[in-house]
Amino acid sequence: MGLTPHRIPEQITGIDLDWLNDVMPDDIGTIAEFDVESMGVGVGILGELARLHLHYDGMSSGPATVIAKCQATAPENRFLGQAMGFYLREVNFYREVAADLSIRVPRAYHADANDDGCPFVLIIEDIAGARTPDQIAGITADEAQRILAVVAALHAEFWDSPRLEAMPWLPPMDNPMYAAGQPMALERLPGFVQRFGERIGAEMVHVIDTVCHHYVDLLHHVADRDHVTFTHTDCRAENYLFGGAPGDDAVTMIDFQLSTRHVGPWDVANLLGGSMDADMRRAHESDLIAGYHAALVERGVSGYSLDRCWDDYRMSLLQMCSASVIVSDLQGGNERGDELMENLLLRPVMAAADHEVGDLLPRFC
Repeated sequence: MGLTPHRIPEQITGIDLDWLNDVMPDDIGTIAEFDVESMGVGVGILGELARLHLHYDGMSSGPATVIAKCQATAPENRFLGQAMGFYLREVNFYREVAADLSIRVPRAYHADANDDGCPFVLIIEDIAGARTPDQIAGITADEAQRILAVVAALHAEFWDSPRLEAMPWLPPMDNPMYAAGQPMALERLPGFVQRFGERIGAEMVHVIDTVCHHYVDLLHHVADRDHVTFTHTDCRAENYLFGGAPGDDAVTMIDFQLSTRHVGPWDVANLLGGSMDADMRRAHESDLIAGYHAALVERGVSGYSLDRCWDDYRMSLLQMCSASVIVSDLQGGNERGDELMENLLLRPVMAAADHEVGDLLPRFC
C-alpha cells in the first residue's frame, strides 16, 4: 500500500474536524462539528471503536452518524493486530472488495493505514437502528440460520475463484505471519491449560498440546485442502447486524480484520462453536450445517459433498483449539470484555471435544 496525503490518527482522539472534512467523500456535506460516543464496553478487542455524531454546516447534509475505527489501545492487542496483518487486511477489504459484494456490508467513507498496518483508520457507515445478537448469551437457531445464509452467499461468490489469487493481502492459512504463531502458542499453552484445564479435561488438554506443537504442520494441511473461498474468519454473533435502516430482513456483515482464504466451514464452526450456547448448538447443529451446504449448492457450488462439509467443519474446530491458545492473552478491557474473551476461547474447544477432533491428528502429525 502506497503512502497517501492524509494523516492517519493513532486513536479516536486524533480525529479532528479538519481531518474529517478532508477525508470524507464529495457527496458528504461540510461537517460543522461532531460528538464522539465511545463503543468500548466489551467490543473492539482488536481495535478502538466510536460512533461519531455529525452536525452539518448550513444546507449541507450527510449521514447523522458514522463509525470510526482505529488501532487497539491495549499494547498486546495492537501488537497482534499489526503482526498478523489484521489492520491492513480490513483496510484493503474496504478499498478493493466491499463495494462489489452481493451481501450487505457497511459503506466505507475512508480507509487508510500505514505500510506496516499501524496506525490505521476506518470511517464506515453506521447501520442505524440495527441490533446485534448477544455473544455471551448466545444466538438462537433462527439467528444462526440467517447469518449462515449471508455467509453461504459470500462463500459461493468466491468459491474456487481465481479472484482470490488477485488479492495478495488475503492470506492462506499457512502464511508466514500465521506460521510465526507457533512460538506464541507454545508460550501461552501453560497459562491456557492452567486457566481452562479442569473444564476441558485431560483428553482435550492432550489434543491441544499436540496441535500447538504441530501448529505449522496443521496450517500446511488445511491450506492444502481444495475448495477454498473468501472466509470472514471472525464469524461471531456481534459481527452481524440485524435490521435497522436497511430493512427488517437485512443482515449486515462487519469486521473483516481476520478475513482469509480458507475452507468455508471455518466460518460455520466459528459461528456455531463460538456464538451458541452448547445445548443450543447440540440441538440444531446438524440442521444448520445441512442448511449451509444446501445454500452453497443452490448458489452454484458443485463437487462439494455434505460429508466433506462436515469434515471441514471438524477440522476447523480442531484448528480453533490452537487459535484459542494463541489469542488467550488478549485483554477484554473491562468485565464484559473479559467474559466475552472467555466465551470466545472456551466454547470452540468444548465444541471440538463434542466432535472428538483428536482422531484428526494423524492427518498432519
